[in-house]
Amino acid sequence: MIQALDAHQAALYLSTVPVRALAPVIERIESWPAARILELMPTEQSSAVLCKIKFPAAAAVLRLVDDSTRNVLLESLPSQLSRTFNRSLTYPDDTVGAWVDRSAPHFSRHLSVAECVALLRQLNQAFELVIAVDDDHRIDGIIPVSALLISEPSRMLRELVDRQCVPLAAQARLAQVKDVQEWHRFNTLAVRGRNGTFLGTLSRQTLYHALDRRSPTPTLPLKDSLLAHLSRAMMASVSGLLSTLVNKRRRASLGGSDNNELNH
Repeated sequence: MIQALDAHQAALYLSTVPVRALAPVIERIESWPAARILELMPTEQSSAVLCKIKFPAAAAVLRLVDDSTRNVLLESLPSQLSRTFNRSLTYPDDTVGAWVDRSAPHFSRHLSVAECVALLRQLNQAFELVIAVDDDHRIDGIIPVSALLISEPSRMLRELVDRQCVPLAAQARLAQVKDVQEWHRFNTLAVRGRNGTFLGTLSRQTLYHALDRRSPTPTLPLKDSLLAHLSRAMMASVSGLLSTLVNKRRRASLGGSDNNELNH
């Protein structure tokens, strides 16, 4: 399987394959290995492949290549296609899309756990979530990596996805998403385009940095949690201690005044 090969080996082999045969291969494999392979191939060949494959697959690959390669590829594409890709990759600074981490892994929902874990090991990075996508690169759901690692290797990702966690819209304003309920469950959330395609992820730390907050972590309601009880107990203890010290000092001060008056 091409995506299981080292990226350099795969690029060396595929560079000898005609574009008409290469394009379907790149379109079928996962976006991560596809991006690494196209980064290593001649620019003319990589741009020709991007022209041949479906737009969602090409856009997904462009989001994952490094910035310098992306710029070179966009310049080498036909002008109309390049502008279309640029519009899909560019968002205003005060929106979610401008702060997306495009390096987040996403895989076909038809992959098995064993195949997904093998690809994650190749990435050699730490991630909180894996995003499962359908054949059109639309988000199917998320899987915490912790849950993935304890699942049966033969199970399919589509069987494990959490579809209750709503992805953030890339065009949404940052201020609008800072209080969404999903932050209570995860430190990182998936980001979707207008048609539901996966664009990347946004971390809570990045969000609060973008909002110019000092703390990377929002204030969560303590309510009936153990932490809430401990916090209230500590505050009560400190308040009680301070009150006791103030009263003692006040009595001592009054006692001193009385003694002075008696001496006079």
